[in-house]
Amino acid sequence: MNKNKIKQLGRIKTINGPVLFLMGPIGTYFSRLCNYLEKENIKSYKVVFPLKEFGFKKHQRIHFNHDMKYFKDFLLKVIEERKIRHIFMYGDILIPHKIAIETCNALRNRGIDITTDIFELGYLRPNYVTLESNNVNFKSNLPKDRIYYEKLASINKLPKATYKVGIRYRKIWKGITFVMHAFTKYKIIDYNHKLQPKPIYLYYQVLGLIRKYYYAIKEINIKREIFNGLPFYLVVLQVSTDSQLTEGSEFNSVEDFIDYVIQEFKKSKISKHRLIFKHHPRDRGYNNYKDAIRKSVNKHNLEEKVIYLHDTKIATLLRQKSCKGSVMINSSVGIQSLFHNIPVKALSNAIYNFDGLTDQSKLVNFFKKPLGPDQELFKKFFVYIHQETQINGNFDGFFPFKEVFNIDKKI
Repeated sequence: MNKNKIKQLGRIKTINGPVLFLMGPIGTYFSRLCNYLEKENIKSYKVVFPLKEFGFKKHQRIHFNHDMKYFKDFLLKVIEERKIRHIFMYGDILIPHKIAIETCNALRNRGIDITTDIFELGYLRPNYVTLESNNVNFKSNLPKDRIYYEKLASINKLPKATYKVGIRYRKIWKGITFVMHAFTKYKIIDYNHKLQPKPIYLYYQVLGLIRKYYYAIKEINIKREIFNGLPFYLVVLQVSTDSQLTEGSEFNSVEDFIDYVIQEFKKSKISKHRLIFKHHPRDRGYNNYKDAIRKSVNKHNLEEKVIYLHDTKIATLLRQKSCKGSVMINSSVGIQSLFHNIPVKALSNAIYNFDGLTDQSKLVNFFKKPLGPDQELFKKFFVYIHQETQINGNFDGFFPFKEVFNIDKKI
């Protein structure tokens, strides 16, 4: 293959032996995949932690309810006895997943054929799922090199996702699983996270739904003000427990990020522009940063220059001629912004944070004179990550199992 051509179908996984499943996305996706592989004559097993997942058959389940310090030895035993060749997991931040990745790296160094494949929410949104080997998000092995992408073939047209509804009643299991996990005490992660929910998170979920409709009414006048033609910078907030923030950035909290952005905006001394802080929809019921923003605004004397918003669609904001740039830690909004030719400043090791796509200057300089993306480079990057890591599907609805998992008929 010509090295300058984009490698085709890199996200396709060839299955050449037994599969082991660790923790999956909340719901029944992993059990559906497990049962699909079994129908294709692939031996498939699920490590069942006390944070149970539904839909697995008795002969598929391998129970583990001990302290995580014993998980490595348990995993090595399972791999040897079941002749495991593939391990699937959701995300790379859970303790058992980190152990599995490290363990399998060591096994591969010894010449043992075993893969660790990680599912995540799509880098491209909506209607995509991410599937990468070994690491995802800020740990991703995707190239972050302008020269690498410049050598790829030119792109005439960007691919578009198709949307297939599928069977959406499966979302019921997400609620059941979330409730069950909230009342199960078993440590699988080192900090607060929705994959290890607490009982109070149930209240936050309900509160988030109420706030959605509350903000829709309360923020009507704010939205009118946004679209009055004055230039603005969009600042995208992370979920407070997101690993992109807690592990993948230098910020200790969302509040720290907010204060830093306002501080640098003040230093820029630009007069007509405003900052629009956009709350993350999945964090709506859990946190409100009104007080933190007000405190920072008062400290830096920026009254009437900062707006806090919750539920306006990102695309609507990015399409405004008055949008001069977007600032974030690590969000899929970064790719959306680049798609709309909006200058981006990412304050982390995001997959798109490299010269040619995002502004590499200091934040204060970005506010003064934002540097936009090279659109030809972006097209090459977009198609590359699409072909290498993105699956047009949904964890709860339609998922193209047959297209993604290539069964080796020789086994």
